[in-house]
Amino acid sequence: MTSIHTLALDQVTPGMVLGVDIHDAHGATLLAAGTELSESHLASLRRRDVRQAAIKVREILSEAERDVRREEIRARLRHLFRHTGEGEADRVLYQTLLEYRLEQVE
Repeated sequence: MTSIHTLALDQVTPGMVLGVDIHDAHGATLLAAGTELSESHLASLRRRDVRQAAIKVREILSEAERDVRREEIRARLRHLFRHTGEGEADRVLYQTLLEYRLEQVE
């Protein structure tokens, strides 16, 4: 499972992966989410006076913690889909979301 943590730029090291796009003062994208940061990326961000970055952090969960997360995901989706119909499209959407979210726990 991954989460996003905002770090001061001086705490960010090469090899870390951006969790959120970084934009300049005019809204232009400097670096896209998913970019694996290099030393040259970090130097460029420092020159542009970027002070922090949202970084993807992989969490290490025990099997019991993963089981709890999986059940939380199932319960949340059941709640979100409680008013949907019984149609094929509803079932496909539910199953697709469930599989995607459960995949994120692994």
